[in-house]
Amino acid sequence: MERLNSPEGLTVVMPVYNEAEGIEKIISAFYDEIVRKTGAEFTIAEDGSTDGTKEILQKISTKIPILLYLGSERKGYARAAKDALRRANSPYVFFSDSDGQYVPSDFWSLWDHRFDADLVIGRKIRRAEGIHRLILSKGFHAITRVLFDVKLHDIDCGFRLVKRTLLLAILDNVEELEYSFWGEFTIRALASKARIVEVPISQRPRVGGDTRIYLPKKLPKIVAKQLLGLFRLKRELRSSR
Repeated sequence: MERLNSPEGLTVVMPVYNEAEGIEKIISAFYDEIVRKTGAEFTIAEDGSTDGTKEILQKISTKIPILLYLGSERKGYARAAKDALRRANSPYVFFSDSDGQYVPSDFWSLWDHRFDADLVIGRKIRRAEGIHRLILSKGFHAITRVLFDVKLHDIDCGFRLVKRTLLLAILDNVEELEYSFWGEFTIRALASKARIVEVPISQRPRVGGDTRIYLPKKLPKIVAKQLLGLFRLKRELRSSR
């Protein structure tokens, strides 16, 4: 595969919250595989961590050229992701979660499709997640197929390449799905007739164990909020036609 020394303007964006256990290794891997080979800008948006992540990121920033933004308080994934993405000024924005589940080299499979689509989404072939998370995901995708006729397989994946023009057109409107920021973004992108491609990627078990968000005791609240948000989104998109 050809490695581009200077792609057509790329920013790598990664939000971080309480990932002290593995964040140094994760950032180094993404830097070596993508940023070093492309000259991309690397933006790290920290979201009010309380486990020592802030201090580790400050240490990393003295060794690796990153743009580091530290949060004074926890905003939550959706707000943190939006704030991080707003800081990107390049024509192409590559986004990855920071939990160590994604393989940096899979970026190149997405990058190869940059001229074919406005949004390139990583499609996890073998999901390395807890059973409750898998059930939630399957249920969410089944509902989006019914409500929005979504034929994609992994609309909520946090590993994707987006044209900045699409980000600017959609980002401020993503407000309904607190627990599926990228799912809502993708639904809105489809409604805007954006060109979307899915690319197979790998997924590994997250560093530090299972997700801290989708805990079993939180599932009833999460499901209720997701359903309410999906129906509000459906009503909004229907009225805007």
